[in-house]
Amino acid sequence: MRTGLRGHRAYFTGLLAGVLLTTGCASVGPKTITRDHFNYDAAIGRTAKQELLSNIVGMRYSESPVFLTVSSVINQYALEGEVSVSGGINNSFIGEDAFVLGGAARWSDRPTITYTPLSGKEFATNLLTPISVEGLFGMLQAGWPPELAFQLTILAINGLENADARPHARRTASPAYAELVEIWTRMRRERVIGVRIGEKENKGKVVLFFRQVRATEALQRDFDRFRELLGLDPESSQFRVVPGLIPSVPNEIAVLTASIFDIIGNLAWRFEAPPEHIQEGRTLAAFKNEGSALDPLIRVQYASERPEGAYAAIRNRDYWFYVDDRDMASKRTFGFLQILLSLAETGEGGRGPLVAISN
Repeated sequence: MRTGLRGHRAYFTGLLAGVLLTTGCASVGPKTITRDHFNYDAAIGRTAKQELLSNIVGMRYSESPVFLTVSSVINQYALEGEVSVSGGINNSFIGEDAFVLGGAARWSDRPTITYTPLSGKEFATNLLTPISVEGLFGMLQAGWPPELAFQLTILAINGLENADARPHARRTASPAYAELVEIWTRMRRERVIGVRIGEKENKGKVVLFFRQVRATEALQRDFDRFRELLGLDPESSQFRVVPGLIPSVPNEIAVLTASIFDIIGNLAWRFEAPPEHIQEGRTLAAFKNEGSALDPLIRVQYASERPEGAYAAIRNRDYWFYVDDRDMASKRTFGFLQILLSLAETGEGGRGPLVAISN
């Protein structure tokens, strides 16, 4: 009778030990991919928005922009288990056998995240170099709205000047420039204006053209006014686009583009700062593009308490600066600027030290 009891106990002990050992040796890697991928992706995206906002606010206070990129994320998991069994047989007539079963499991999650400062000559050059005409019109061709791209990245086109919010070059947009943007936007919406970007031997050559369509009276007025504003031949429908302030030959469109450093600085002076900061000389008053028909590019607000439901928010000089999640215009500007910043990143991090954080 007791021999049978001991046999059952031995059987269940072995079964339980096998289950624990199997659990301890099971792979947990595949189960973590979905969770980790989206969690890290969301965290990196959220941090990138905060970093960009921090640099915009910082430049309002005359701070140099600083960028840090996550160059690698390595996560290590370990699931270990152990089982201990002890027992003894009591030889007395009425005694009971001793039986002890124990187990333990250990779980560890050790992410190693490497941050690389974006610095060095190449990154600084990309940050300060005007955006290429080819790259700008390539984005327009891909569908980015002209009213955003023209306000954000162009300083002047055939001598028509855009607004500039920076204190050393502050000016409002000329009425002709605002009118040009409106006409270009309408023609882009009607799909009657296009861009060809050359390849091979014509690489880098950008040509703007009007599509051959039966124009309505309103559309014909836009064609005529477009050519008039830019000083183009009223009979031509194809124009070479080149970098510069003033065209050097007839039927040429000269586009003076801004650098990413210029763009961030331009945005930095378009929103209000706390009045006491202006009074104390920490920053200057915001730029007012008065009388312009163009919509504001970005609305950064400030508050003494952390805002709820912000698209991006950072704390600077005892205030919270944020972009409201319901502000679609500002969010669109943020997305466009992040794409431009990615063009400045060379893929090769700065030569500064790597910072790795391991938990």
